[in-house]
Amino acid sequence: MIPITHIWLSTTPMDMRCGSGKLLAHIITEHQSIRPHCAYLFYNKAGTRLKVFIHDGLGVWLCSRQLDDNKFHGLTKQLATTQTGISINREQFNALISGLPWRNMGKDKLTPIL
Repeated sequence: MIPITHIWLSTTPMDMRCGSGKLLAHIITEHQSIRPHCAYLFYNKAGTRLKVFIHDGLGVWLCSRQLDDNKFHGLTKQLATTQTGISINREQFNALISGLPWRNMGKDKLTPIL
């Protein structure tokens, strides 16, 4: 199991046809470097596919997830902010990849779902 210390979710959709090279270039452009043991999440415009890019300290892992019959909850226009990405916790990550509402998971302050 790869230990993950930080999870970053992009706030803008990404073309899911791109591979690890383009995602790595995007991360370096936005963050100036890539952090080991950090997971970077990207989603498509429709919110139906998710890619998880992980640097394990030696190399990179690229995982893709698609739900059988639904969209990933909360990956829409309302996610877009002036930031390129947001930090989420492990509980939010687990809910997101399962297709469940994730924004209020593990938080003391609740964000209303519009």
